[in-house]
Amino acid sequence: MSAPAPHILVIGGGSGGLATAYRLRRRLPQARITIIEAKRWGGVTGTSVRDGFVLEHGPDSIIRVKPAGMRLIADLGLTDQVQSTAPAARHGLIARGNRLIPIPEGLYLMAPGKIAPFLRSPLLSWPGKLRMACDLVLPRRGEFARDDESLGRFVRRRLGREALERIAQPLVGGIYTADPEELSVAATMPQFLEMEQTHGSLILAMMERSRQAALAAGGTTGGKVGGQSGGENSASGPRYGLFASLNGGLQRLVDRLVEVLSRDCDLRLGVRATHLHRGDHGGWTVGTNNGSIDADAVALALPAHAAAELLTPADPALAELLTTIPYASVATVNLAFSAADAPGVPQAAGFVVPEVEHRSVLACTIASAKYADRAPPGTVLLRAFVGGARHEDALNVDDDSLVHSCLTDLRRWFTLGEPRFTVVHRWPKAMAQYTVAGGGHLARVARIRAREAALSGFALVGNGYEGVGIPDLAAQGEAAAERIARSWSA
Repeated sequence: MSAPAPHILVIGGGSGGLATAYRLRRRLPQARITIIEAKRWGGVTGTSVRDGFVLEHGPDSIIRVKPAGMRLIADLGLTDQVQSTAPAARHGLIARGNRLIPIPEGLYLMAPGKIAPFLRSPLLSWPGKLRMACDLVLPRRGEFARDDESLGRFVRRRLGREALERIAQPLVGGIYTADPEELSVAATMPQFLEMEQTHGSLILAMMERSRQAALAAGGTTGGKVGGQSGGENSASGPRYGLFASLNGGLQRLVDRLVEVLSRDCDLRLGVRATHLHRGDHGGWTVGTNNGSIDADAVALALPAHAAAELLTPADPALAELLTTIPYASVATVNLAFSAADAPGVPQAAGFVVPEVEHRSVLACTIASAKYADRAPPGTVLLRAFVGGARHEDALNVDDDSLVHSCLTDLRRWFTLGEPRFTVVHRWPKAMAQYTVAGGGHLARVARIRAREAALSGFALVGNGYEGVGIPDLAAQGEAAAERIARSWSA
């Protein structure tokens, strides 16, 4: 006699929760699956259209080199909807004073892979460039050093203070909206630690990567600027050619997940989990604002701090570990203009603003240039980012004041008239911070995963663990589905 079909509850309907439910359905076709979400499907991932402008509320891209994201897109039948970064916009800029300076060709996040473009760039002073050159002769850090290292300490040690302030902080720290003195390199950019150990120099490692990319492309120059034929290091900046979206925005991914899951899963919007208990016979009981739900297994796809609140009755030790992952608040500000009111806006994917510039805006996507069909002809769409670990106080104003501060900053770099409209999206405590505190983020997550493994029929998914992007969450969803499937078949 076959075992009864399990009831699996997914708590959280963001992109991670929906991806988890999708993988559960494919892995356990006989299971009864319920997904509950308090606010909106997709979480911070969302797109709206206004007057022909396509407005991304949260993330706007998926990086292709992390396979789980593209695998999810393919399995959902969306491959023909994949949209690459516009070729003319496959480069980025960094603010310095009143200028926006192109990221030198071959520069990858913090280290140059091509010397001549970097030497010609006004991004750093000559003393700053000479200090970076010391990376060629500095000894590598002890391979078995036990303490986690922050981005700030790592870059100052290898490349110097100016490289940290003008390159690494805005490019790397900006991905996580993080304090570089707290951000763990091992958890966020382990490839640079490997470069140091393997080559003894980040610059030598990057030059070798550029050479290999050129050979792979069948040439000797590293390919065309923008990464159209030259591998991951040929773009000026962090591999813009490897970023992708979907026609009409990433809401399409959320909509397709909801559409597919609605066929044979129970989707409940407006239902908020309030507490989580182990059931009398090994399952789980979840209290909600609309009664309780009994389940054989639970996937908790929430920010770590929200997961901690639910888990306190069931596993106080795991809940306590989850509270050690800090989060920062951010806001996105979409600003739509007529082209005549936005002359001189560069044709680029966007730009980042170093903290030493003392601006409110951390970064700005030039959305109308980055992907096709994001704005009507004769218009410009910008999307500014505000907040983060070091600048949360910038969010302590109303929306009108936030827009005003963004416009003030943006007008430092190009002429802007009055926008046609603006749209603000605030995301409180949404960005996980991968810090070096408490032994480092990797050690913290290892302890969390060990506690998770002790709970049968249970999995955690979220941006607080092994990556903050949609592909990272898709990968966690695959692992969670596999873990729950194993516990059911054991």
